[in-house]
Parts: sequence; structure tokens; C-alpha cells
Amino acid sequence: MKKIAEVLVVEDFTGKGSPRERLQEVLSELKDVDAINVVTVHIPEWNEELDLTGVHVIVREVAET
Repeated sequence: MKKIAEVLVVEDFTGKGSPRERLQEVLSELKDVDAINVVTVHIPEWNEELDLTGVHVIVREVAET
């Protein structure tokens, strides 16, 4: 089994809540993973109530075939 980290960066076009610095912190903290996939998504409008912007991480184990 190998571990893959999926990192989702959610940004908006206004520039509020820019997660770039947080992304660097998260990437430096990831240990014992075999691969890291980073995907950036831009949403059209930032909504403070939804709290979607930021860096989201999922680490999963994948069987090698």
C-alpha cells in the first residue's frame, strides 16, 4: 500500500483569504506519503459563511497493482 496526499486549494478571485502561505506549511508537514497531488480551484465569490477557501488535505492508502 502506498499513501497519496490529495491537497485541494480553494481560492476566490478577490484575493481575500489567500491560502498560498498555508499551502507551503501543509506541504512541509506532510510526512510518510509516497505522492502529493495539488489541485487549485477558483470560486467566483468569497462567502465568509461558507468557509470554503483554504487548504484541504486528504491522505489515503492505495493498493499497488
